[in-house]
Amino acid sequence: MKRIALIIFLIIGIIFNSYSQINKDNQLKQASSTAVIWFNNVNSGLYLESWEDLSLELKRKFNSNDWVLGIGEIMTSFGEFNERIEIFRNFTSNPSEIDPMLASFPDGYYAEFQYESNYKHTLNHSERLILQQDHKRKWKILEYSYEFVEGEGYSEEKK
Repeated sequence: MKRIALIIFLIIGIIFNSYSQINKDNQLKQASSTAVIWFNNVNSGLYLESWEDLSLELKRKFNSNDWVLGIGEIMTSFGEFNERIEIFRNFTSNPSEIDPMLASFPDGYYAEFQYESNYKHTLNHSERLILQQDHKRKWKILEYSYEFVEGEGYSEEKK
C-alpha cells in the first residue's frame, strides 16, 4: 500500500512539474512576442506605439512626448538597425532574481531577454529587456537597457 501511495505521489509531482514547465515556456513565448513587437516599433521609428507597451512604472517616469524624443535620439545615435539575436531568456515570479534593483517590486510574472544587436554606429552592442505582466495579463516593458562601444559615425548630438 505504501508503494502505491509513493507511486501516486511521484506521478502527481511529475504532472505538476510538467505543467509548471509548460506554463513557464508559454509565459516566455508570450513575453517574447511582446518584446519582438516592441523592438519592431522602436526600430521602425514608431516611438509612440512603443510607449504604449511600457509598464505603468515607466509611463510614470516618461510622458509620451519625453519618451518619443528620448528614444528617438537614442536610436538615431545607434544608426541603422541591422540585426538582433536573442542570447538569453529567463522567467521568474521573484523580480529580484532578475535584478536586485527590482526587490521592491511585488511578486508576479517577470521575463528577461538579452540580445546581441547590430547597429550601424555601434560595436559589441547588447540589449536587455525586462518585462512584467500587468493586472490584465498583458506583458509590458519594465526596463530597456543597452551597452556598446561607439563605432564610426556614432554621435549623441541632437539632430
